[in-house]
Amino acid sequence: MTFPGLGGAADSLMARRPDGLIHGLDDKPQALTLAALGLQHFMVAAPNLAIVVMICRAAGVDAATAEGVLSFSLIVLAIATLVQCSRRLGSGYFIVACNSGIYLSASLAAAAGGLPVVCGMTLVAGIFQAFFASLLVRARRFFPNEIVALSIIIVGIEIGVIGLTRLSGAGVPGLVVGGATFFVSVVFGVFGRGSWRLYCSLLGMSCGYLMHLASGIPGPGSAGDAFSSALFGLPSFAHLKLEFDLGYLLPFLFAAVAASLKTMGAVDICARINDAAWVRPEIRAIRRGVLADGLSTALSGMFGSTGTNSSTSSVGVSHASGATSRVIGIAVAAWMLAFALSPAFTHLVVNLPDPVVGGTLVFTGCLVIANGFQILGTVPMDMRRAGVVAFPLLVAIARVANAPLFAQLPDSVKPLMSSALAIGVFTALLVNAFLSWGNARRATIALDPAHPVGEQLRRVERILREWNVAHNVKVRVMLTLRELLDEHASSLKLEFNGCTLHVNLTRTGSSQDAQTTPHGRFFSDRVSDAMARRKRADGSSVISLCFEQ
Repeated sequence: MTFPGLGGAADSLMARRPDGLIHGLDDKPQALTLAALGLQHFMVAAPNLAIVVMICRAAGVDAATAEGVLSFSLIVLAIATLVQCSRRLGSGYFIVACNSGIYLSASLAAAAGGLPVVCGMTLVAGIFQAFFASLLVRARRFFPNEIVALSIIIVGIEIGVIGLTRLSGAGVPGLVVGGATFFVSVVFGVFGRGSWRLYCSLLGMSCGYLMHLASGIPGPGSAGDAFSSALFGLPSFAHLKLEFDLGYLLPFLFAAVAASLKTMGAVDICARINDAAWVRPEIRAIRRGVLADGLSTALSGMFGSTGTNSSTSSVGVSHASGATSRVIGIAVAAWMLAFALSPAFTHLVVNLPDPVVGGTLVFTGCLVIANGFQILGTVPMDMRRAGVVAFPLLVAIARVANAPLFAQLPDSVKPLMSSALAIGVFTALLVNAFLSWGNARRATIALDPAHPVGEQLRRVERILREWNVAHNVKVRVMLTLRELLDEHASSLKLEFNGCTLHVNLTRTGSSQDAQTTPHGRFFSDRVSDAMARRKRADGSSVISLCFEQ
């Protein structure tokens, strides 16, 4: 028998390796292949090092100190990648860590107080994110996918605006160099094939660098000095100092929340890539992934660097290349450590010209915005969800544009409103809470044993479709109810708050009959996110199931 919305999902309870994977999650590629794949993923994440360079310049540190910051950034990223790939400590999926643009706006604001303030507040943000991971399941309902998408879109807007500001600092020649950097990245990203497409950001940076040298625009340093630097050497520890300023607390905390939401999405994508029979999000893997991400950000702050996060670009590359083995994370970490101990490499990155950095950030911002809209496209849109996205997005854009509204705020409030991300997410949470007030959907269905099970399931499916419940949740509910509905099932109660679907099935009959089902409990024990049974005084029992969207 088939059921609406069910398709062939009955076979999707056990993990099944997708046909397109060349090196699956538990595979071990050969040494040369492993080294090449590791270098490829490092090169994909390397353009994000420009974020560290920009924050160092905003903090007013000298080139030697910036090189030390960059080296420690790579060391922390290597540790974070290894932890994230661990099945015990992290998500267990191959996810590369990178310096994140999510913290860019907050870090640039804190840079006015110096690099120690940036590092101290980054440490606080990482600790908060690690704490947030422990509350992830309970707090998930307050952060639906539309708010996840909104936060990513706002991050992309902030990154793009900062990039435009940087590339315009050198006048018309700087605009030409920055524009060329952006244009070449777009051309190779859209029309390139294979490696040309994978390295589109690096190709754009290289082209911009060469144009900068040819234009004669004054830069922060000479590229030729990189080739005279030592090939290997230990980084400087002179910058390791922490300071704290509560005036920047709110932007960093909201950045940590946004980083958590992004990591949740990255882990979920990896689960889908590695399992052709994917049915539901792996809550435990997501929680460990967010915890590992928070600890890596805290470690980055302790070592005098900036916030970290999962590289969704690297996840996309692993999907496109068919290589998702967690062993590749070891190779990526090895390349990161090798470049961290190379003064020639860090010198070259630190001396990237502002127009090149700006053009790269504009391209990165566009990719981030596109990712946000891609997530938003998976949300069943209605007027409530549109309100949760539209108004906070307008408020965030007004903050980026320095609308006069924010200049009229009291001086005591202005530091809290310095980040468009903080304002946008905070406004979205308020709007979502207001529009969701009393919006929980409830339905009670009396089950008649005389009616076929298929007819009862179709009634349930119609209700879930009217409530805009996600497809994967509908599939899991149908599988579970197909197993539990029999002659002892008397009533079914459904409740949906926009994120979590609660199902309560009442079973009558003798005590033994009420506690057993004719088909066992294979599906109900595996596809629901939580399951509980309780007996009633009249001998009936209630099976309570929870499904996270």
